[in-house]
Amino acid sequence: MKDYYSIREDGFQAYWFEGTTEREKAIIWMHGSGMNEKQCLADSEYIRRAGYSVLVLGFYFWKGMSKKMRGIPVDYVEKAVAELKRSGFGKIGIHGISSGAAYALLCASLIPEISLVLGICPFDHVVEEPKIFGKPTGRSWFSYHGKDYPCALFAGQREKGFFGSLREYRKQDTEHHKEFLRSFYENAALTEESRIKVENMRADVLLIAPERDNEWPSPEAVRRMEKKLVETGHPYRVKTIIYPHASHLLGTNPPESWKKAFPPEKRWPAECNEARKDCFDQEFQFLKDW
Repeated sequence: MKDYYSIREDGFQAYWFEGTTEREKAIIWMHGSGMNEKQCLADSEYIRRAGYSVLVLGFYFWKGMSKKMRGIPVDYVEKAVAELKRSGFGKIGIHGISSGAAYALLCASLIPEISLVLGICPFDHVVEEPKIFGKPTGRSWFSYHGKDYPCALFAGQREKGFFGSLREYRKQDTEHHKEFLRSFYENAALTEESRIKVENMRADVLLIAPERDNEWPSPEAVRRMEKKLVETGHPYRVKTIIYPHASHLLGTNPPESWKKAFPPEKRWPAECNEARKDCFDQEFQFLKDW
């Protein structure tokens, strides 16, 4: 394995860290929206220090990559998995936070060699590219082999626009006014076509979310995915955890400045810190049994 992979030469962009005590278990590690290389490398340090082989992969926003959540190829992960297999790794897992968790789940549903998924604050549908100014594009967040994956449309934004939706939301809900983004996804036109087919995964899966996620309805998504996996008789391990007092900053080591943007961090600071610690512990326990 090389220390660094580029899209131009390798078809995906990532940093490689050879494991020590858990070398044979390779984890493709991804962050969430708007996270650059520095932030991804900093927040993945906990799992690298634990001795696992880790491929820290950028799916967008890194230097030289698109800054838009539009048509991000599952092919990045497909090529990364192929490289890991060529290098002799029999166990390949994938980790994602927020939009990275949705991407990880979609990849695992399409790439059978992925045998473990760690999804932190995930969503279970692919949605269209968000748009602040102008009309939504209808372009999907993700693509596969050159074709956009079917996506759910933001119904409210299409009717009233971003700022019109914001004004309407503030009229209706003053208590949770900082959860506007969540309302976008709650009102999205979810379809069976836009749903991530988690039942197709050949993987152990750990799903973790905060009960009151102000970014998007991850706890509802976790419950839906768990129900689908149970109904379809998923033959692999499934574990779900929903913390009653936690924020969308699960799976990270956030600076104090980040916490100011998340209402649960202000309301339950000690509980949020404890949930973050437990989230890391749950990941390690799940990895241990893989």
